[in-house]
Amino acid sequence: MSDACFACGTGNKNGLHLDIVEHDSGVQATIDPPPWSAGYRDVVHGGIVATILDELAVWAAFKAGHRSVTAELAMRMKDPMKIGQTYTADARVVNIKHRLIAAESRILDRHRALIASATVKLLKIG
Repeated sequence: MSDACFACGTGNKNGLHLDIVEHDSGVQATIDPPPWSAGYRDVVHGGIVATILDELAVWAAFKAGHRSVTAELAMRMKDPMKIGQTYTADARVVNIKHRLIAAESRILDRHRALIASATVKLLKIG
């Protein structure tokens, strides 16, 4: 979307640099949380987890042809996301009604166990 984006921008030296790719039902990214993303020692800060879930939902809407911004995000953590481990995040659009897009996103560990999930309401723009 933008090189300056904190979540996906390659030009943002302080960002997550998520490489988000399209797949059959939405989008996906592999995540290796950087050490600076910790809250507690070796545990990714919850705000960073929310950012990943949010970004994937926005990208799912974008890949479906809609520019959008987040109107509401409800996140649920199942287990901590840890520094030094690799995760997969994915998202898909589940409903579109007028200017509102409903999406779901999640983060899975290497064993495909659910770490975190979110339901996201997005507002179409432009």
